[in-house]
Amino acid sequence: MATTLPRTLSRRLLRAAAAALIGVGATLLAPALARAQDVKLLLDWIPTGDYAAYYAAVDRGFYKEAGLNVTIERGFGSSDTVTKIATGVAQFGIADIGALMAGSVRSQVPVRAIASIYTRPPHSIFVLGDSPIRTFKDLEGRSLAGAPGSAVRVFLPLVLSRNKVDIGKVQIINSEPATMGPLLVSGKANAVTGFLPNRPRFEAMAKEQGKEVRVLQFSETLQIYGNALIASDATIAKNPELVRRFVAATLRGLEFTRTNPRAATESMARMVPGIEAQREMAAAEIANALVFDSEVAKRLPVGSFDAAQLRRTWETVAEAQQLEAKGVNPESFVTREFLPKR
Repeated sequence: MATTLPRTLSRRLLRAAAAALIGVGATLLAPALARAQDVKLLLDWIPTGDYAAYYAAVDRGFYKEAGLNVTIERGFGSSDTVTKIATGVAQFGIADIGALMAGSVRSQVPVRAIASIYTRPPHSIFVLGDSPIRTFKDLEGRSLAGAPGSAVRVFLPLVLSRNKVDIGKVQIINSEPATMGPLLVSGKANAVTGFLPNRPRFEAMAKEQGKEVRVLQFSETLQIYGNALIASDATIAKNPELVRRFVAATLRGLEFTRTNPRAATESMARMVPGIEAQREMAAAEIANALVFDSEVAKRLPVGSFDAAQLRRTWETVAEAQQLEAKGVNPESFVTREFLPKR
């Protein structure tokens, strides 16, 4: 004969069972939650299509699958990003390796590159299509706007010197990165500095005024590395597994964007207010070329550092910034510990 429990006792048993189940569930979920680490990635510029790979890695779950909860913040130039990574503002950053090298030698900033991104130099000068500036030499007697912390400024003296330009005859205007396009299109600056992927954005602004844009590329004079993924020595030493997972997920984002630039910029548009996927796809495709379309990129896995090009990059930085190249091992600026094997 079945025994009927008092209603109050039945409720107590149900509540106890429910609590037990919740406890078991929490125990099972705890390890997964513990593996998710909050990570900040600091850009070197304002978000545009050339950063689509990192937003795609967030939106498509590449970082999440690596146990990482990644937030992305804008930057104010490579030198500023290097300094902030050194002081622990963020665990990881994107910055021109030339700015990292100069900062390491001048200020002993404890930061290293953990993966290459741009295997060709993106540094450029933009002018309007009807500008009399056709060569670097034509910059003499005219104004050039640039961000003080921009990587372009690291190499500007050398590029102008190699093209026989007297930099003293160029009016340098210090400007915030976001103002470059408006300064150029309005004619308040005869030329502006920037990275090659900025071209579609500048062209769109110019088109609204019935104008065109031309580019003077530093790659005509230099063959060096550009942007790299960076981290502080402290992060590398204390959290090597974190660095390994972050690098792997980031390289996965780069590879995804290589074959899916539209999908990558659509991911970015979902995350960044004001971003239009179609407009930014052209910048993403230019970035893809800088990452993958070079001699060293074609023979090495993505993210790798070629020893000869790394040395050439350091020698170029030293010459541009009047630093002593001898006695400094360019390998000291990077670590290959977290990169894919050949």
